[in-house]
Amino acid sequence: MGYGLTFIDHLTHNLHFGHMEQWSRYYERLFNFREIRYFDIKGAKTGLVSKAMTAPDGMVRIPLNESSDPKSQINEYIDEYKGEGIQHIACFTDDIHATVEAMRAAGVEFLDTPDAYYEVVDKRIPGHREDVARMARNKILIDADAETRQKLLLQIFTQNCVGPIFFEIIQRKGNLGFGEGNFQALFESIERDQMRAGCCE
Repeated sequence: MGYGLTFIDHLTHNLHFGHMEQWSRYYERLFNFREIRYFDIKGAKTGLVSKAMTAPDGMVRIPLNESSDPKSQINEYIDEYKGEGIQHIACFTDDIHATVEAMRAAGVEFLDTPDAYYEVVDKRIPGHREDVARMARNKILIDADAETRQKLLLQIFTQNCVGPIFFEIIQRKGNLGFGEGNFQALFESIERDQMRAGCCE
C-alpha cells in the first residue's frame, strides 16, 4: 500500500437515521457478524451513535454510524454521497509517525488537532511513554483501553480525499478498540468545521 501501510484495519459505514438495526441485522444474518462496541457521541449541536460489528474471525470490522439529528456530519456525508456508504477507510501501520511524516511530505492533508489536546495527554493516559512533542507536531491522537490504561492506539484522519470519503491511519499497541476516547474529539473537530461553514448553526 506504500508509506508503511500494511492492511485495511476497518471500514466505517454511515447510515440514514433509523437504519442502525436494519444494517446490523444484515451483517449478522449474511456474514455472521456480531456487535463488539457501542458508542453515543454528542457534540455541541449534533450527535451520532456508532455500533461496531466484527466478522467471526475478527479480521473484518465495520463500525456503523447513525445520526441522532438531521444536521449532523453523518447527514452531511449522506447528502454528498447521495446515500449510505463507507465514510472512511482505516489503514494500519507499524510506525504511525514515519507514515504520517512521509504522507504529509507527499502532500496529504490531515485533520487538525488543537494544541490543548496534547496538554492533557499525560493526565488522561498516565505512563503512556509516547513522545508527546512528536505527536503534537504530527497531530496524532492517542487512546488507551478502559480496563488497564496500558494498551494504546495511535490514530489520525485525513481531510476528505475521494468525495466525502477520508482515510484513517492507525497503529495499535495492544488496543483493539476504535479510539473511543478520541471519538468525541474527532466529532467536535468536524463539527467545528461544519459550524464555520454554516452547516449546523
